[in-house]
Amino acid sequence: MLTLVVGGTKAGKSSFAARLARRADRPVTVLATGVARDPEMSRRVAAHRRQRPPQWAVVEEPLEIAQALTPNADLVLLDSVDSWLFNHMERLGGAEVDFTPELCAELVEVCDRQLEELATDREVIAVTAEVGLSLLPMSPYGRAFTDLLGSLNQRLAARAERCYLMVAGVPVPLDLFREEA
Repeated sequence: MLTLVVGGTKAGKSSFAARLARRADRPVTVLATGVARDPEMSRRVAAHRRQRPPQWAVVEEPLEIAQALTPNADLVLLDSVDSWLFNHMERLGGAEVDFTPELCAELVEVCDRQLEELATDREVIAVTAEVGLSLLPMSPYGRAFTDLLGSLNQRLAARAERCYLMVAGVPVPLDLFREEA
């Protein structure tokens, strides 16, 4: 089962996802993808660490999410898809790379396969940023990230059994708005 929690920066995505995980009343494995590249990001990572219950297992893995977990990781809180995608883009060379439509399509496929593998035979609560509500980035790299994450989020939402949009700390269930196939 896949639950997607999507929203803007500081909208309460991680806190809400953690509440969902706590309600499951099962062992939780947090799959943390953020990399502390500067002091401000270090503070954000530390704040997330403090909010997690001490009994939760934590795996910090910036890239190989499906391979990082043990088979007994039954309920996984993936925090977050957007930082994980960014790590993949950085591994490819970051802003120095021309993210052509072909390269973007390939990267979305690779990420989508890893996410599908991660969610096979386990429950996953995935946290991701909604980039479609902000300004169009000024740089080609920023636009590539926005396009890639938007494509990946759409695939995740299509696969998710439950989907929530976080707005100002309030979860809005999106399942009510899905079109019937």
